[in-house]
Amino acid sequence: MKVSLLTYAAIFLLASGCQGQPQPTQDTVHVATHKSITDSAKKYAMNGDTAKALDYHKKALLHTRKHGLQEHEAHSLMHIGILLKGQDTGQSHAYLNKALKIAERLDKHELRANILLAMSSVYKQQQNYKESLATLEAHQKLIQEVFKKHRAEEMAQLHDEETHQRERAIFITVAISLIILLLIFAYYYRRIKRLNRALSQSNQIKDTLFSIIGHDLRGPAGSIMQALEMVDAGILNQQEEKQIISLLRQQSRSFNETLNTLLNWAAAQLKGAQPQITSVDTLTTIQKSLDLLMAQAAAKDIRIIPPQSNDLPVLADRDQFDFVIRNLLSNAIKFSYPGGQIEITTEKQDRLALIAVHDHGKGIPAEQQRYLFAEGRLNSTFGTTGEKGTGLGLMLSWDFIKANGGRIWFDSSEGTGTTFYISLPLAV
Repeated sequence: MKVSLLTYAAIFLLASGCQGQPQPTQDTVHVATHKSITDSAKKYAMNGDTAKALDYHKKALLHTRKHGLQEHEAHSLMHIGILLKGQDTGQSHAYLNKALKIAERLDKHELRANILLAMSSVYKQQQNYKESLATLEAHQKLIQEVFKKHRAEEMAQLHDEETHQRERAIFITVAISLIILLLIFAYYYRRIKRLNRALSQSNQIKDTLFSIIGHDLRGPAGSIMQALEMVDAGILNQQEEKQIISLLRQQSRSFNETLNTLLNWAAAQLKGAQPQITSVDTLTTIQKSLDLLMAQAAAKDIRIIPPQSNDLPVLADRDQFDFVIRNLLSNAIKFSYPGGQIEITTEKQDRLALIAVHDHGKGIPAEQQRYLFAEGRLNSTFGTTGEKGTGLGLMLSWDFIKANGGRIWFDSSEGTGTTFYISLPLAV
């Protein structure tokens, strides 16, 4: 009755496997059936019902032979041989020998070892101790071979895992090395690109400087020399000599301004524009620049309104701050119309000082505004009465203010004027 129930259960599992689950193979079903029958036999054997146990093992044996389950057939034969040990040692040996032949044909070492152990027990029961010992030794030898085989398989698996890990480590190392090399390459590529850009800008500055030296300095110098030769020759009348002297004064002023700017630029390049920060009085610096530029402003009849506040010390390099103020005032005069006005204002904003120079002159064209402080861009400009400019002074002013921890910016509208702003830290 139990066997039919187990068979029914196996058929039910097979049928349910067709409904939504992978269908098991026929061998799987037959093996499961054999296992169920064998488990039943083992339960009867444990309860001491040898007859029932033998009956079920024989049914399992018939099942394996019917479905060609040779290894399971050997197991069933071994179980029957072990159960028959206490009843009929001859039949026990017969079953065990059949099981051993199948195990040897299938080359199942562990199964052979178990059968030999059972045969050794039967020989011992028969008091055939010699055969029992020989069979037991064969069993031990097989166990050692099985152990060695398992050990070799484990070592091979371990070696494969180590090889895999080593290959993975090598792959990771190579990948990391490639990433590092790519990062280094990208770093140096960007650095070289930046250096090339700086070199290109430097060459542009150099070319512009040579142009300034060749034209803006050599031209005025030549004109001054020619004018002095004419005065020295005495070929001019009093009116012409007066005009020449006025021209010499204007040319000398332009020459001196350009030369001073070039010298400041050269000093900044050599020293790296490293400022010597100290407390500098803003009003004193502005007044000093106004005294120097008063003649230039008077020549164009320009009125300059100084700041009204009295105390505004800033943290800056004295010489660099002086250059920036003088350059902004000189530019305001240069680009103001004759008879115009320039306002200078100062105020405190939290911990900063804000200085503004506002003129009502020609202003800066919109297309030039975005490049006004761009490094490497020097453009010739002309004031309202033809004064020549290079843009080098503004570029230097930008560098100086930035090096002093401040900001410089402007607001300009073409035709209505320009306001330059400087923001520097207040001296406490």
